[in-house]
Amino acid sequence: MKINPIFAVIACIMGLVGVFVAYSSALFSNDLLIGASITVISVILGLTGIFLFEKDFKLAIVQYIICAFGALLGVGQYAIISFLLFIIAAVISFFEKRKSTNYTERRVLDAHFFGDESEIRERYNNFPKNSTNSTIYWIIPIVTVILLLLAAVIGSLLTEDNMDDKVDAIEIDNLTCDIKKSYVNYTGGVHGLLSSQRDFSNVQIKGKWYSSNGTLIDETIDSNVTNLASNHNYQINLPYNKPTTIKPAKAEIEVYEPGTNIILYSKNITFN
Repeated sequence: MKINPIFAVIACIMGLVGVFVAYSSALFSNDLLIGASITVISVILGLTGIFLFEKDFKLAIVQYIICAFGALLGVGQYAIISFLLFIIAAVISFFEKRKSTNYTERRVLDAHFFGDESEIRERYNNFPKNSTNSTIYWIIPIVTVILLLLAAVIGSLLTEDNMDDKVDAIEIDNLTCDIKKSYVNYTGGVHGLLSSQRDFSNVQIKGKWYSSNGTLIDETIDSNVTNLASNHNYQINLPYNKPTTIKPAKAEIEVYEPGTNIILYSKNITFN
């Protein structure tokens, strides 16, 4: 009985479970979709290692290792179990090489035939046969690598295009400031009108406050605006409340998607 196929099947199942957990526990994003696709491709193609083991145990080892790293690169920590199981399957394949259908000891391959080889093989049915040419099957690991690279490249291009669309979709105008100095504090904030040309299911608007020497002195959030609908305007309000010893000289407004830390829009306003 061969054990490496068992680990390969479990690795595939755990990889798919990892993708499901990633979707359940992380905010949905294009990056997550791309990573999940890479992991799914990897773990499914990892099962071809079972077939390749019958052709050449070395092919199975290479395929298991490629798919192990593909699964890990896809969704990271969510595929760590799948990664380890594929590596274990590769190690076991090496120790189970004698169980590979076409495995032949080197000393047998180097043996000299005295007489007609075909006659000897006909007379002795159990005489070991030279391994069949497995060169053609190397195309499977090669195609696997190509598919994973294509998925990564295409995903990267789609993400870049999508990000460009997102960045171009947001604009903030009519910025005003009503910061005033009271007896003990500076109070007030920055206000403006945000418009979006596309829908955003989850955004955060942050104000970064700087002193005259460029030191970051505070960060505030507009918690009233979290979702954006296309062709709608939103009033943003970023409050400021600090002691009179901490005077703001500039505010930087950032709009980004939580979980990605990718800034979709940024604009500065300075105070007199």
